[in-house]
Amino acid sequence: MQIPRIDPTNLLGLADKTIGLGKEILGSLTNQDRLRKAGQVQQDKGTERIKAVKAQLDADAHKTKAAAAGRAQTSAQNTKEAVSS
Repeated sequence: MQIPRIDPTNLLGLADKTIGLGKEILGSLTNQDRLRKAGQVQQDKGTERIKAVKAQLDADAHKTKAAAAGRAQTSAQNTKEAVSS
C-alpha cells in the first residue's frame, strides 16, 4: 500500500485557518479587536485556499474521467472497424 504524497502548498489553507483561529482567540482573550479581526481574515483566506484546492482536485478528477471515456470510445471504434473489415 502506498502512502499518498501531499503537496505542501495544499496544507497552506489549513495552516491559515489554524493560525487565524489562534489569533482570533488571543484577540478575544486580550480584548484586542484588531488581532481578533486579523484572525478572522486569515481564517477566511484559509477557507478560500481550501476551496481552491478542492476545485482543482474536482477538475483533475473530471479531466481523468474524460480521458478514460475518450480511450473507451477510441477502443470501441477500433473494435467496430476491425469487425466490419
